[in-house]
Order: sequence, then C-alpha cells, then structure tokens
Amino acid sequence: MNNLDLFKNDAYLDLKGIIPKDMCNLVSQYALLQELVTPKKEEAEGQVPFAHSGYGDLLMETLMLFMKPHMEAHTGLELCPTYTYFRVYRPGMILERHTDRPSCEVSTTVCLGTNYTNVSQDFNWGMYVDNTYRHNADDNGFISANNPGKMISQSPGDIIVYRGCEIEHWREEFVAGQGSWQVQAFFHYINKAGPYYPEFAYDKRPGIGFPLRHPAEKT
Repeated sequence: MNNLDLFKNDAYLDLKGIIPKDMCNLVSQYALLQELVTPKKEEAEGQVPFAHSGYGDLLMETLMLFMKPHMEAHTGLELCPTYTYFRVYRPGMILERHTDRPSCEVSTTVCLGTNYTNVSQDFNWGMYVDNTYRHNADDNGFISANNPGKMISQSPGDIIVYRGCEIEHWREEFVAGQGSWQVQAFFHYINKAGPYYPEFAYDKRPGIGFPLRHPAEKT
C-alpha cells in the first residue's frame, strides 16, 4: 500500500528522514537558545505547563512552507498552510490525549532534536496515535481514551503526518534524566477541497508570519 492509500486508510503516516539532520540541528539549537533567553513562566499555562513554546515563529513558518510540497506529495491533497507551533519538552512533561481544532486538519509533528540522559540505549520518547475512533466537529471535545494506541518513535528529521481533528494523539510522561530535552515543531494545514477552507486559511491571520492569535495551543 502506498503512502496516499495509507493516509486515506489510517489517517496518519510515519515518515523517516524527511528533513536533513543539519537543518534539524540548526533549528533545535535555535529553539533551545530561545528557551535559554526567554523569562521562565511563573504560572502553568497552555497544554504543557512551563514548556517553552512559540506560535508563528518566522523560522518555523518558513519551514512549514518548505514542507508544503512534501506534505502534498505524501497526502495527495492540495493544502493551504495555517500556522506553526514549536515546543521544548523537558523531563516530567506530558502531552495529554487530545484532538485538534479545524486549523489542524492535516498536520505534521517534526522531531528536530533530542538529548536523553540516564535512559536505556534504545529509549525513544515518541508520540501515540489512536485512529480507532474518527472524530468530527460534532464531538464537542469527546475523547474515547479506551485504546492504548500506537507509539511512533521519532529521531531528528522524522515526521508524523496525521489528521489532527480526527485521530487522538498524545505523549506519555517524559521520563529521562536531568538535562534531557526534545524539540518538536508542528506544521498545520487545511485541505483546499475540504470543509475548513477558506475560513481557516492562515489560522484566520492576514497571512503566514503574522502575529500570534492563540497563546495556548493544543498541538
């Protein structure tokens, strides 16, 4: 079964080595430097409390445009970009099981970099997906949570393409030693032939690169 059929059938794709490792290293170091110089949050906010994150960062938005032809080739869809988000995960953090809002109709999570300490040699902090129940706009936030899902491991350069509004996805607690980190970027698109275009084009911003609309994103 080719990727077009897999995406249509499973609502996600596990793709390895899509982004060059040198590019991943540069962007992950950029995110870590941002984390270093940004004042720490005094209160828990957003979906992953105290994690350094950013919406609509210009470098990430540029990468999203770079990825658009790859996304279209693997999904067979003509896509309109909506927005980007990135996050630096640290030990103890959890990404709760969820589905996404309409601007995330077709999404990808990109592993940009990892650094694990005090873990086994084969340790990987992957993302879980559960496509046994296909969500829609009438679910009102319903989460099935009955299936353990499938954990997809990622190394720098790997991407997971998924229908963010339809399938549940999450990350269990990041259990690793002090100083560990993982940088993920999220690029979101909508199908130009789908129900969310053109209303959610550019996440209702004037265009790509314009300022933040949503300070706390579920991604």
